[in-house]
Amino acid sequence: MSEPKTLVDLLRTERSGEQRLGFFEKPGQYRWMTVNELRDAALRRLGDLQRAGLTRGQEVVMPVDDPAAFVEIFWACQLGGLIAVPLAPPSNESSRSKIVDILERRAGAALVIEEAGLGQLELTDLAERWTWPVGEGAPGEEVTREADEIAFIQFSSGSTRAPKGVIIRQGQALANLNSIGEGIGLDAADRTFSWMPLSHDMGLVGFHLAPLRWGADQALMPTSAFARTPLVWLQDAAALGSTILSSPNFGYRHALKSIARKGVPEGVDLSGVRLIMNGAEPISLALSEEFLDRLAPVGLARSTIFPVYGLAEATLAVTFPAAGEVIHGLRLSREASGLGDRVQETDGEDAMVTVGCGRPLPGVEVRITGADGGGLSEDHVGRVWIRGDNVTEGYLDDPAATAAALQGEGWLDTGDLGFMRGGALHITGRLKDLVIINGQNLYPHDLEESLQGALGVDALRLAVAPVQREGAAEEAAVFMVHRGDPSSFADTAVAVRQHLSDVYGIGVDLVVPVQQIPRTTSGKVQRAQLAQALLAGAFDEALAVLAPPSKGDSDEPEVSPAEVRSAEAGGSAAPEDMEAMMSGFCGDVLDGLRFGPEDNLFEQGMSSIDLAEIHGLIEARYPGGLDIRDFFDQPTIRGLAVVLSERIQAGKIGSS
Repeated sequence: MSEPKTLVDLLRTERSGEQRLGFFEKPGQYRWMTVNELRDAALRRLGDLQRAGLTRGQEVVMPVDDPAAFVEIFWACQLGGLIAVPLAPPSNESSRSKIVDILERRAGAALVIEEAGLGQLELTDLAERWTWPVGEGAPGEEVTREADEIAFIQFSSGSTRAPKGVIIRQGQALANLNSIGEGIGLDAADRTFSWMPLSHDMGLVGFHLAPLRWGADQALMPTSAFARTPLVWLQDAAALGSTILSSPNFGYRHALKSIARKGVPEGVDLSGVRLIMNGAEPISLALSEEFLDRLAPVGLARSTIFPVYGLAEATLAVTFPAAGEVIHGLRLSREASGLGDRVQETDGEDAMVTVGCGRPLPGVEVRITGADGGGLSEDHVGRVWIRGDNVTEGYLDDPAATAAALQGEGWLDTGDLGFMRGGALHITGRLKDLVIINGQNLYPHDLEESLQGALGVDALRLAVAPVQREGAAEEAAVFMVHRGDPSSFADTAVAVRQHLSDVYGIGVDLVVPVQQIPRTTSGKVQRAQLAQALLAGAFDEALAVLAPPSKGDSDEPEVSPAEVRSAEAGGSAAPEDMEAMMSGFCGDVLDGLRFGPEDNLFEQGMSSIDLAEIHGLIEARYPGGLDIRDFFDQPTIRGLAVVLSERIQAGKIGSS
């Protein structure tokens, strides 16, 4: 294909009439369109936008959930000279507040979202800026794009109080797409398949734009569908003949939990998969190996897990390993992991495991620097700087953040810490306060302020820190000053879990009573010190007291497997049968945490992923029986069982 100069050129290639995109409708069923058909659909959406008054150079905030609608609107922006601003849809208080904050600061931006999504924002004053292009009218007027024009703004990182918009220009995007294709040998023989959100750089750049650039067919599944039914990801990957997939840690864990309950679906053959991109959060070697071990019998090769490093400021990708290389890691002493330290390998139980993320991609440079910006030699921990034609020039209308990131001569400080060994990058941590859960970036000070307001806790008595236990994903640990008996802290721990589940959609296991919150002489919270003390076992005794007893210790009658099977097999629609069924589902998904039918599910550390999977299990048995909103209106097993029973008995729904 001829060398593209702008993203719009990706819609005009020799293969545009045959290269296909598939959009998930239900397991095993996809709606397919060619690139030419995508362009036609995008032009019709553009017509609607232009008739609504949107003009070239205007920003378009697009928290659109449906992948087909998202890509058509994204390309409408590219064809019409509009600046796309992809955002996650409004699924919880955190995502809603982020959308509103950006709209308030970007006064000229239009809001493109379905009417139901607008209702979730609950702000009538946004109606004047809102539009939804249905794409059924006459096509819009295409404009000529230039390589130095802004293509999109990526708000994937940044505090919800002050989200930062990474500027990505047409030429920067193309530079990274070229590097990605060269790095993995992507071509028209490949078939990519992804459930990563298109509002995230891995989903948008890695699994939509990169396949377009290199002529590969692609299939896109909504993240919500993967959350509900993770095994469909594997089934459809096999059925579609997919060669390149993607998943961060939480995706492997989510799939493995479902496999533990149901087994690997019959007929799945993953021998055709050559790469599974692993990024978006700190990479767990143990979890990756567990996933490989479990799926080896269905043909998944050990060389498929492909650990990568990247960030929105680089458009997406910075380092890739060699294709066919088996994932590997190093066990390092935590005591020698500070800025400027030379790493030391160890067999100690508290070792930090780092994974090699490969070498810099063509056209990308990586430099490891000390505190003074001077270069460090191999095996020394330092700040990770990057440079290349794919790297942003800064943040939208944020000169302070831009000045902090840019270091001169084209170098950008990523805020991450790492070292090089044998030319490969290992990430050890980050300088910026950030915790990554289920692929979403969360800032400790945001979580702290939210908890302070909800619980009435003084700022000096609360801290949140990222923690990564061996073999586990990174998680948020909440530390609160409590000088009484640990058992009297239990209600506070429940309140913390419920608030973070309600507002941010995350499950939190570690709510830790401490004697004090350590701070520097200038008053800054020493989060790393708290995390290290936790990993060293300093709070084990208190956490053991707070640990919920097993389900067998509950005063509630235990639901037997036979009762669950009977309910699932289509017993009566009586509330007690629905309750038995849902107790089994919740116990499986929440790993057997103790709860009774009257306990609030959001107090059990239930994340948005857990919620989606429980809903998916019920939906598979009783399609349309419960809506996600029902879980918030009736957040107990008993309450949900009554609602479901009433709808079945009223004949509003049936069973599958």
